[in-house]
Amino acid sequence: MIEVQSIVQKIESDLQEGKSPEEILQSNILNLGEDLVSLEEVIEALGKIPYPQIGRILHQLLGQSSDKKLQKIIRRSLYRLKSRGVPIEEVLRDQEKPVFRPLQVEPPRGFAGPFDFLGQRFLMLVVFHPGRGLKVLEGIVSDTEGMLVFKGWEMSRRRFKDFFETLQNDSPFPLVEMEAAYVGFLFSQAAQLSFNRGRTPSQDYLQVKKEIDSIKKDYENSPIYSLIPKDEIEENIRLLERSSDLLKMDLFSIWRIEEKEIRPYADEIGEAEESRLILNRAQKEARFQEIYQRALSDLFPEEKRTLYSKRMEEMAWYLLKRGMEEEARVSLAVALDLKKPPILFQPNPFLFQLVTRSIFALLQEVYEKKRQEFPLIQKP
Repeated sequence: MIEVQSIVQKIESDLQEGKSPEEILQSNILNLGEDLVSLEEVIEALGKIPYPQIGRILHQLLGQSSDKKLQKIIRRSLYRLKSRGVPIEEVLRDQEKPVFRPLQVEPPRGFAGPFDFLGQRFLMLVVFHPGRGLKVLEGIVSDTEGMLVFKGWEMSRRRFKDFFETLQNDSPFPLVEMEAAYVGFLFSQAAQLSFNRGRTPSQDYLQVKKEIDSIKKDYENSPIYSLIPKDEIEENIRLLERSSDLLKMDLFSIWRIEEKEIRPYADEIGEAEESRLILNRAQKEARFQEIYQRALSDLFPEEKRTLYSKRMEEMAWYLLKRGMEEEARVSLAVALDLKKPPILFQPNPFLFQLVTRSIFALLQEVYEKKRQEFPLIQKP
């Protein structure tokens, strides 16, 4: 239970500083959320503070509360103030304009993590409910499979603050702020994709679907283009040339093409390397390049290029919000290039590097496995 005396002292301090009753109510009382015991004790204590503004705070609470017990405690505190001669401003229900302005409902907030190489990412929506704390909606979504995990629960503001700080500190790639309407849109898209694949979204999601639908908006383009205009990227042709450098960053360090997809091409590279045919270095390199080009063509048809284009747009947002503006522009350059028809002798440098890195990572794993299975026998 929250320390009631400290809250009361804070309210008195805010009154002395001249803060409005609405501000005091929002910052000191409504954030108690579901802690009704503490809320009742705070309201009891308010009846002992001889300030006229306390009456306005209590009337505001009375108008918002539907709990009979709580209403009774509020009226008792109002009566105590009146008994002590504290002037109490009455609220006239029949007035055309309310005496008190309604509290401003804090808008929802959205957060997102980066994509991994499987096209999965973590999303979070935080929805504020005055007088009831907040609701956290979080999930792992896939741009190929849809909604993988979804959870939703209510908590107090203070508990959420601790929860969010722990989440950020424990993650190598912390969440970044994202438009709540867009996060809602992404959740909705993932749920629809799950449905299209014959899977019903979790019951937790279905219970809050209407709430998410009330927050989301439809988007034709990624919000990144509201921060980095497309023209600025298209005019700077050097950005795309640097895109292979993205794969050297920690953020992209785990990106690779799945083994089942890349293995046939890795096997071909391995066979070409070990071929008994006498090939000079130029001939081998030509053979390697032919395999890389075929892998690019086979593994990245138009649908897959579109998928990666969207991933890179989202990664551009993540990079920008993490303070890496130049890398965000490079990521966006990759995204825009992937929207164009591929050119055989000018492959997308990011995808080309992704293909070669995935091939040699797999070959290295195969080599290490063989080395462990057949260690060299040293002669005595």
